[in-house]
Amino acid sequence: MDQELVQYLDSRFQSVNRQFQELRGEMSEQLQGLRGGTTEGFQGLRDETTAGLQELRGEMTAGFQELRGEMTAGLQGLRGEMTEALQGLRGEMTAGFQGLRGEMTEELQELQGEMTAGLEEVKRHSGVLVEGLRHELQLVAEGLAMHIQVQQVQEREYHDRQHQETRALIRSLYDELRQQHDHLRQRVENLEQKRQN
Repeated sequence: MDQELVQYLDSRFQSVNRQFQELRGEMSEQLQGLRGGTTEGFQGLRDETTAGLQELRGEMTAGFQELRGEMTAGLQGLRGEMTEALQGLRGEMTAGFQGLRGEMTEELQELQGEMTAGLEEVKRHSGVLVEGLRHELQLVAEGLAMHIQVQQVQEREYHDRQHQETRALIRSLYDELRQQHDHLRQRVENLEQKRQN
C-alpha cells in the first residue's frame, strides 16, 4: 500500500478516535449532570446524545465513503502502474528473447559454415588420398600383370626346355634301340648264315 495512503488513514483514524474521546467526555459530564438533575434534564441529555451520535454516525459514514474512494483511486493507480510495469517487462523479455534467438541463429549459421568448410576439406583430402591409392593400386596391378607375364614366359621357356630335353632323350633312346635292333638283326642274320653253313 502507498505510504501516503497509510499516513492519511492513520490521521483519519486518529481524528475519529479524538471525536470518540470528546464524545465520551461530554457524555460523562452529561451523565454526571443527569445524576444530579431531573427527569427533564435526563431527557434533554438523551436527545443531545442521540443527536451527537447521529452527527458522529454521519461524519464517520462520510469519512468512510471518502476513505473508500481514496483507497479505490489508490488501488486503480497501483493497478495501472503494475500493468505498465508488466507490459514494460514483457516488452523487455520479448526483445531479449528476440536478441537471444538472433544470436543463436547467427552462431548456428556460423557453426554450420565451419562444419561445411570442414567437410569440404575432409572431402578434398579424401579425394587426394583416393587418387593416391588409385595410382598405387594401378601400379600394383601393372606390376602383377608384368610378374604374371614374366612368370608365363619363364614357365614357357622351362616347358620348352623340358620338351626339348625329353625329345633329345627320346631320340637318344630311339637311336640306342635302333642300334640294338640293328645289332640284334645282324646277329640273327649271322646266326642264320652259320646255320646254313
